[in-house]
Parts: sequence; structure tokens; C-alpha cells
Amino acid sequence: MSLDLAAETASIQQLQQTPIDNVLKIIDHGLAQLPTYRELYYRWERQHWQAHEIDFTVDIQQLDQMSDADISEIITITASFFQGEASVTDALAPYVMAMPDEEMRFFVTTQLVDEARHTIFFDRFFTEVLNVDDEHIEERLLLAREFMSPAMRFILIDSLADITQRLQREPKNGKLLVEAVVLYHIITEGTMGVAGQRKLLEYFRQKDLFPAFRGGFTAVARDESRHVLFGVKFLRDMLQQDPAYGEVIQAAIQRYAPAALGALAPDASELPTLLARREDPWLTQRYGQASLTKKLKVIGLNIEVPTVKPAPVF
Repeated sequence: MSLDLAAETASIQQLQQTPIDNVLKIIDHGLAQLPTYRELYYRWERQHWQAHEIDFTVDIQQLDQMSDADISEIITITASFFQGEASVTDALAPYVMAMPDEEMRFFVTTQLVDEARHTIFFDRFFTEVLNVDDEHIEERLLLAREFMSPAMRFILIDSLADITQRLQREPKNGKLLVEAVVLYHIITEGTMGVAGQRKLLEYFRQKDLFPAFRGGFTAVARDESRHVLFGVKFLRDMLQQDPAYGEVIQAAIQRYAPAALGALAPDASELPTLLARREDPWLTQRYGQASLTKKLKVIGLNIEVPTVKPAPVF
């Protein structure tokens, strides 16, 4: 069995030990030969999982051994993912209604279910493991927002809310839908999401931290591999129908990509420590850049994306 196939069919328990790169290879495999919308729907049926069944017992035991400073750091690095899942859940309904044919609508409906499940998964982690015990999920999300950088807020809160409101007013506007798919599928999930997931999950795996969280978040990444492939296929299909959409895609990349790649950059305060450890501070940012470039080529465009720093020479 290939690594791609193993990751595609793995259970939540098996995903606890599955390297995230094995899951992200599903995207690379799909980019080489894009699946149909119906095939993506069937993949969703096969890969269904349930957030309420995840057992966080070991994660809770590990957290009990951590200092307050360590716990605060875990909250900081997971907060943007929590808010991001809630943001895309709230954004998706107008996307469903705006899709131009039924096969597309059927699949995007599964994304709405996925994102709600992802939000519940993160909410369980915050309440049951991290002990963020505010009464309502809205209060926990407000807390999560406090840890988001300005670039994260621009993409995950301001831009998603803006494009959703405009799409709701003009569901038949093809150019607006193309921009919306670029923002959601290519920038939010296909650039920021995959790069951030890779960094966090690999860190937790190397430290053998939070096995239940790793299994659930790796399942999240697998779900989003379907979403990303849908976005690439949709944009390629739209571009082939009307080459004028290329200008819309390019304008959207110019608007959103700098902030997305900026959100993946290391904090300036971390640079001395990372460089002293002989670690590459810009590895995640370059991964996001390469991932974005690859998807744009499959869509059918050779667009220059923002540059990031090269690997340091030690």
C-alpha cells in the first residue's frame, strides 16, 4: 500500500502516528490528476470521522505536567486554527448557493459539514484539554482572537467576512465567486492552512505531545486536502470556460497572498533563538509559497507570488 493510500484510509487512531507529509502528499497526487467533483464527494463519504469519539485522556494527562507558560504557548499556537475553522464555517453557506452546477454544490455542502466538525473538534480541545471553560463557544472564540496576528485577522476574519457578504448579495456574480474560491480554497486552506498544519503537527509528533489532538488535526488536514483539490479544479474549469477569469485570480492573489505568507513568517523576537539552534525560521513560509505556486500552475496560470527569505547558511 502506498503512503498516499494508507493516509487516505487511516483511522483516527492510525492518524495519530501518521506523519503530516503523508497526508499532504494526497494533494500532490491529486494535482497530478485532478479528481472529479463526484469523486471528491465519494472520498468525503469514505473518510468520515466523528469529533465526539476522540478520547483526550492522554492529552489531558500530558497537559497536567506542563507549566503555565507552556500551556499559554499551546493556546497561542492553536488559537488561530480554532478561530479559522469557525470563520470558514460561517462563510461557506453563500458559496454553496453561488456554485454554478449541482455537482459543485453537492461537494461544497460536504465542506460546510467538515468545517463545523473541525470547529467542534477544536472547541473540545480548548475546553477539555486546555481548560478554557467559558460558558459559550462564542466566548472561547473571542479569547482565541486575542492571540491572532494582524495578518491572520485580515485573512480569517476581515476578508472572509467581506467576501461572504458580497457573495450573499450577488450569488450569480462569477467573478466574485472566483475571487471567493481563491481566498478560501487557495489562500486560506491551500497556503496558510497546509503550511501551518505541517509545522504544528510535526512539532507535536517530534515531541510526542497530544496524541488525540494529532489524530484529530491530521484528520482535519485530510479533509482539507479534498477542499483544496476542489478549489484548484473549480478555478481551472472556470479559467478554461473564460480566460478573463485569469485576471480575477491574479488580482485576488495580489490582494491576499502577501498577508497569508506574512502570517507564516516567524515573529522577530523568535529569530535569535531559532538561528542559534541552527533552525530555518522561514521554512514554513517557503513551504506555503511553494505550495501556492504549485497550485497556480495546475490551475493554468504562471503568477509571480511574493518572495520569502532564502534558507540561512550555517
